[in-house]
Amino acid sequence: MSQSDEQQIRSLIETWLAATREGDLDTVLSLMTEDVLFLTPGNAPMSREDFAAGSRLMAGKVKIDGRSEVQEITVAGDKAICWTRLEIVVTPEAGGPPAKRAGTTLSVFHKGEDGCWRLWRDANMLGATS
Repeated sequence: MSQSDEQQIRSLIETWLAATREGDLDTVLSLMTEDVLFLTPGNAPMSREDFAAGSRLMAGKVKIDGRSEVQEITVAGDKAICWTRLEIVVTPEAGGPPAKRAGTTLSVFHKGEDGCWRLWRDANMLGATS
């Protein structure tokens, strides 16, 4: 694993969080492959299109903030596996208590022909916190 691969993945995660905080869906979508799948407990796999549609429904209704602590990144060729501790706070724009979720994620990234890493698979095991 080269340091630059690990640093690119860490940067992708930071960019994702910043873009989410700013409501910049186009940037978030640019950080994932066309065939990305999101896996969450009790739900069917979510595609890129599903992710985009859900994000558009929430636009202007909530503010999302998060913090990620990368625990491990392993790169093998054009794939990389990363697990993180993630905390997310979703605050309704109209007021009301924020929803807090925390837990771990296991993500697989794919390095494209352009040399850029993008999210390919993501298993999100966040649960509600107080």
